[in-house]
Amino acid sequence: MRKLIFILFVTFLFACTSENKEVSSKSATEEVAMDGEITLTQEQIKLTEIETAKVKQIKISETVECTGKIDVPPKQKASISPIMGGFIQSLNYNVGDKVEKGSVLATLQHPDFINLQKEYLDARSKKEYFEQEYKRQGELTVENAASIKKMQKAKADFLSTEANYKSLKSHLKILGVNVETIENDDFTNEFKLIAPISGTISNLAANTGKFVNSENCIYEIINESKLNIQFNIFERDISKIRKNQKIIFHLINNETKFETSINRIGAKINSENRSTLVYGNFDNINRKLKPGMHINASILINEKFVYSIPASAIADGEDASYIFIRKGNSFKRVKINKGIEQDGYCELIEISDEIKSSEIVIKGSYYLMSAYELNE
Repeated sequence: MRKLIFILFVTFLFACTSENKEVSSKSATEEVAMDGEITLTQEQIKLTEIETAKVKQIKISETVECTGKIDVPPKQKASISPIMGGFIQSLNYNVGDKVEKGSVLATLQHPDFINLQKEYLDARSKKEYFEQEYKRQGELTVENAASIKKMQKAKADFLSTEANYKSLKSHLKILGVNVETIENDDFTNEFKLIAPISGTISNLAANTGKFVNSENCIYEIINESKLNIQFNIFERDISKIRKNQKIIFHLINNETKFETSINRIGAKINSENRSTLVYGNFDNINRKLKPGMHINASILINEKFVYSIPASAIADGEDASYIFIRKGNSFKRVKINKGIEQDGYCELIEISDEIKSSEIVIKGSYYLMSAYELNE
């Protein structure tokens, strides 16, 4: 139908612009010269809105098309559980809130926490006692020739109590307790849940007053500024894939394009769909992308500089493709071999010097093609 419209338009155009109205139908035919060129008047060129440009070299490549999704790298995601069981006293952040590393996410209470502080003070006292006893036995061994066995026991008791003291001290620090306050006999009733990374709260699975233990994940934090882009590459295409190849991707329902490159390639094939995973990192500076989004992607392979023209310049015939070279008001049809088409441009394979140096019709090719077919 489109081809018929072109032919009717061209016939009408040439007929209307013929200087001799009595032979208008013939004038359209006679515009095709014997040397394979078609000549138009300035008025015809203007009416058909013909535009020209020279071929140019651009970087183009073959592509592997694939689908995938957005995820968060493991080190940019944190699941936070309490070190010990307790009853939640406060929740300081909700889903969607931004948090900084070291922020207090929640506070908890439990009698065992009070006992832990008591054990710490007992261990501290015992450590100090056995440290003095160890020193005393060492001095007696030198001055009074006391038994080495007593000194060895004092040493063992000291090292044992010191290890217990350090262990309890570390435990309390992990719980967010300032041990100096405890050493001043100022016990604290609450222990804290601390954010290990900066990011956004993506999940909250608790409420005030609920008892949680160390197996329960209360908060999940993700850092959306650093994302993982993962794609499924089918077995037939895996041999074409290399690290550092460019990836152009967009969301399923949005044509806005983003760019990254391959930094990891899966080591095995999924037996169900015969594919492997390929990964790329993406700096999500504007936070436009979210984990879990599905995407379409093109992996660029065999990038090279080629001679190309806009795809609109090419007129496809029944058995070949053509472009038109402009010489003044004359237009010469030339057969071409098409290569890769990408981003609105098409590669020209093995083109002549004439094509490289000439003005090529990039708009109006189908009107000229219709004129040729009208006169064949």
